[in-house]
Amino acid sequence: MTDLRRTNEPVEELQSEVSARILTEADCERILQRAHAMARGGGDTSVTITSWWQGEIRWGRNRVTSSTDRQNHVVMVSRMMPNGVRGTAQTNQLDDESLEGAVRAAERISGFGSVVGRGVGYYPPLPSYERPTSAIWSDATYGLTDEARGEVARALIAPAEDKGMLSAGYLEVRAAARAVLSTAFPELRNGKHAFWEQPYIRWTQAQCSTTVRNPAGTASGWAGGSSYDWGRLDAPAFAERALQKCLAAQNPVSLEPGRYTVILEPQAVCDLLELLTRTFMREHPENGNPGPWRLVYDDALGLWRSKLGLKVADERVTISHDFTDPDLGIVASTVEEPRSVTWIERGILKSLGHLLKTDIQSLDGWHSRRYAVGYRMSGGDTSLEEMIRTTRRGLLVTRLSNLRGLDVESLLATGLTRDGLWLIEDGKITKAVNNFRFTESPLFVLNNIEQLGEPVRVFRPTRGEGEQLTPAVVPPIKVRDFSFTSLVGAV
Repeated sequence: MTDLRRTNEPVEELQSEVSARILTEADCERILQRAHAMARGGGDTSVTITSWWQGEIRWGRNRVTSSTDRQNHVVMVSRMMPNGVRGTAQTNQLDDESLEGAVRAAERISGFGSVVGRGVGYYPPLPSYERPTSAIWSDATYGLTDEARGEVARALIAPAEDKGMLSAGYLEVRAAARAVLSTAFPELRNGKHAFWEQPYIRWTQAQCSTTVRNPAGTASGWAGGSSYDWGRLDAPAFAERALQKCLAAQNPVSLEPGRYTVILEPQAVCDLLELLTRTFMREHPENGNPGPWRLVYDDALGLWRSKLGLKVADERVTISHDFTDPDLGIVASTVEEPRSVTWIERGILKSLGHLLKTDIQSLDGWHSRRYAVGYRMSGGDTSLEEMIRTTRRGLLVTRLSNLRGLDVESLLATGLTRDGLWLIEDGKITKAVNNFRFTESPLFVLNNIEQLGEPVRVFRPTRGEGEQLTPAVVPPIKVRDFSFTSLVGAV
């Protein structure tokens, strides 16, 4: 049987076909040398290169609706003139005429700043950091051709079609490279060529999700995953899981809203934690930034006290970020020193801010700030089956959607359960349940944990700085007193 997680052809045989998808390290260096040769008037030339390729396929109602294969190379040329003023321009064409046009434009822009002196438009070279290596490249992802993607889609559709159900889904594979080079570095550093202001890095990413519904539109099942490595995504298992959830979700009953013991599958945990993890990247509460980590105002010191060092979650909860975590596969920022950080350790708030908060110089002189975070949450050794077996009465939740914050201080939010909700009675799943609207805070949930399972990687297509995925590894959890406030008609 064919392993649909991988291309049917060896990556080596595909090399001639896919070698032009992204620029190589040698390609980047040649572009710098060409741009430097075109420069006039002295000074230094720096080049920032982003090269990416993306292949995707979509399907709905058991038929493929679109299939694309795209790529782009963006070259930003900066000219630091002898007067100390920098001008930048960019192009996505690699021919000599286009590259020279970008060089001339950068020189003209740098001339505009020279009339007011060095202080306007001057940006010093980026500092050099030793970057940790992590598993962020996969030949299986890079070698997944459009034909192979079509085979995967057909294999995901077939089980649902055989049962008279309707399948819809999305598959994306992507590869990218990034480099910052400059003639301002004539010496060798760390054994690398003198031109490398920031090292050449490349990465891959893959994601796949599928939804199965019955023709009447009254039952739905979902499954999906994302990773840098396509070989880690078991697409046939996604199809089977989504189909079985759809079949089991037919003929749901309605329950009264209220507080229930709830088992959140890993995907639902990740959906809820989106409200929490973004707060780790905000400015420090001492600056007056409102949020869950601001405590009280200290009149004597004239600043806000934070909750750093205080217990904010169950002592079994640790939430951290590690560039070198092999299950995450995170691309290090090019302009900030990468470091690991633990925000919550054994329930205690340990750190806030920094990490992937990045200032990126744009063409008009303003700065854009992007926030992104990949993370891991600690877990336990209780299986999902054991959680169900030990529940007298509760609900099993597949995932959450349409989350909307209601209060920045408590992180109270509202949203919907989706794609499978089941009633548990006396340790067994007894029937499907119509979806609820919930009104709950992730902080409340993390303080009402009864059991934790093994952390797994989940579907999280959020993109951060550099347009890479920001992955998450989270466990299933069983919590008490989860608040459902009303019934909804969503499936």
